[in-house]
Amino acid sequence: MMELSRLFGFVAIGVVLVLIALLIVVMTGPFVKHLPRSQVVHYVPPAGSVIHHGLAVRADRRVLAAAIIELVVTRKVRLLTMPGARGPIALEVRPNVELTPDDLRFLQALRPALIGRRRRRYLEALKEIGIHVQVPEKAPDIYFLKGRGAFRLQQRTGLSNYFDAVRRELVSGGLTHKRPVSVHLYLLSLLFLAVCIIGFLLVIGAIVQGEWSGAIVIVLVAVALFGVLMIAPPPLLRFTPLGRELRRYLSGLRDYVRLAEQDRLRVLQSPQGALRLPAGALTPGGKALGLRPAPITDDVVAQTELDRYLLIEKLLPYAVLFRCEKQWQREFQQLGSADVSVQNLHALESTLNGVAAVFQAISIVLQIARFIGSVLSLFARG
Repeated sequence: MMELSRLFGFVAIGVVLVLIALLIVVMTGPFVKHLPRSQVVHYVPPAGSVIHHGLAVRADRRVLAAAIIELVVTRKVRLLTMPGARGPIALEVRPNVELTPDDLRFLQALRPALIGRRRRRYLEALKEIGIHVQVPEKAPDIYFLKGRGAFRLQQRTGLSNYFDAVRRELVSGGLTHKRPVSVHLYLLSLLFLAVCIIGFLLVIGAIVQGEWSGAIVIVLVAVALFGVLMIAPPPLLRFTPLGRELRRYLSGLRDYVRLAEQDRLRVLQSPQGALRLPAGALTPGGKALGLRPAPITDDVVAQTELDRYLLIEKLLPYAVLFRCEKQWQREFQQLGSADVSVQNLHALESTLNGVAAVFQAISIVLQIARFIGSVLSLFARG
């Protein structure tokens, strides 16, 4: 009976800790979603890239999907997929297109250097979609987002470094202050570290006494708290007056997308509603002009069985940013969450370093006090 009540006690404490962590996340939500009210509805995006705008509205988990869609809409890349609902998804840079340096940096973050095993894996991924080449250099410029050719770990690192560079650009451009607000992440990290320390002590006690119930509960609570930390919002950017003005403009654009474009974009330009054509087929516009499909001998992709999405709405990237079109964000969810997870892990690391520094300072103070006590005792004896 005593052991059962003790187990219920551990469970109750664990539930309370997880609820506290969830409450911290919920309380942070309004700060993430808030945009200053615009007195004017805007019909066109402001100057700058959709990535800068996505970070300005704190849409960190959706900005990657919006950036990919913008490259497709501006006809810099083609979005390729296999016929049907499943299969790899890739970007193909259009021939003879002029990419900006920022476009190149973004695409390079999606595909690491093709050396060693990655080179062989990339060639195998190309074969899966019907492109047979001996070396990657002879293949079209393709970047896999899903499937065998998507190098998840390297993509996570590359995208994290890329978005860190973009945030530094926001600081240097006078839109944000240097240090973001990470209070919610530090509180969650402290909760997680405290439970880990308690769990470690309980595991040692379980090894000695053979009582594992409390240790198992605490370990499960630690796992739950780590999950809450990963879904928490990333550090909140602090905006300058210039940055707040940009956010106000984007708020006006959001009002327009919600009022006038949301339903149409959801129906016509979602992954399910957007037109998909065989990679070598004419677009509806080409058919209307009476053009005839001609075999393309120098386009390897056009001769495969891939489909390409036809996305033409210039406001579609912003519909993704403003949660008006959620299906594209779900398509690239595993990539969109990568940067946020890395930022939250950095906060956990900073908290751990801070806690270690505090314990080290306490240890130094205790050693100094012990030394002073020894000196005073010597004088007392004399």
